[in-house]
Amino acid sequence: MNTMRPSETAGTATPDHPGSARRGGRLFLFLVVLAIVAYFLGRSIISQWATIRDYPWQFHAGWLVCSAVVIWVDFALLVHLWRVLLQAMSGKQLGFFTAFRISVIANFGKYIPGKVWSVLGMVVLLRQEGYSAPSALAATMLHQAYTVVSGLIYVAVVMGSEIFGGKPMVPLVIGVAAGLLILYPPVFSALLNFGLRLLKREQLTVTISFAMAAGLFVAYILAWIIYGTGFWCMLLGFGIHPESFWRTGAVFSAAYLLGFLALFAPGGLGVREGTLSLLLGTTMAPGLAALIAVASRLWMTVIEIVQSIPALLTNRKKIGTNNTDS
Repeated sequence: MNTMRPSETAGTATPDHPGSARRGGRLFLFLVVLAIVAYFLGRSIISQWATIRDYPWQFHAGWLVCSAVVIWVDFALLVHLWRVLLQAMSGKQLGFFTAFRISVIANFGKYIPGKVWSVLGMVVLLRQEGYSAPSALAATMLHQAYTVVSGLIYVAVVMGSEIFGGKPMVPLVIGVAAGLLILYPPVFSALLNFGLRLLKREQLTVTISFAMAAGLFVAYILAWIIYGTGFWCMLLGFGIHPESFWRTGAVFSAAYLLGFLALFAPGGLGVREGTLSLLLGTTMAPGLAALIAVASRLWMTVIEIVQSIPALLTNRKKIGTNNTDS
């Protein structure tokens, strides 16, 4: 069982005023952004309530179940890809359900400001499974890098003409080249070890071939497509038929990425909804787009809670067993 080491100077330590000020600043920024987004979403929904009320809503349970299943499949795929990276970094294989349990529990850390708690949670839980901190951190950071870079490229490819004004080729080529360069094993290894040196941690060798890196990159792109498909199915479950499957999925992915990259927003709250409402509002009534943005947050949260139940129950039993053994 992992235990936190108390501060050796706890009795005489003084408050970390700069750190407290930074945390306070992030919290203030988050609350301001959340309030602004909530105001505009609420105003848009209220001002167009007649349009929303008269919309031909048709709830299809089958499509909603399909949405949940697709999102769960996507999460399982990401868990497996993380396991592959972890084995490459450590040489040890982690069981799928153990990896699933760790991912589910650590995933709740995204609702804490700072965006580092999910990563730290994974590292701590992996330490309990016998993995070294450097290999656990390296695999998790590489997983995050693959996720973000592949997502940005996926969105840019699908929405390139909108983003770059009808001339997406040059920016796309530069973006893809930069993304692949970052993910190229020798380059990523150099960047990773530079960071580890700054942290005064043990150096690591990234034992991933170029072919494996390319295959992983394609798999992460597929994960984004599956994730967008889950959102598409949710819309069909509400009786909403978007114009384009690919753009709808890319819009949802773009909103998620911006929410993830907004370090001040726990779980991307506010940023994701604002971005989704803005992008969807170009092809449907703004009030309807705002309502969909709020509904998607609630729906995805329900899916996350349901998928976490078996992992949390299993973790509770494991903790009980460890306490009994000690």
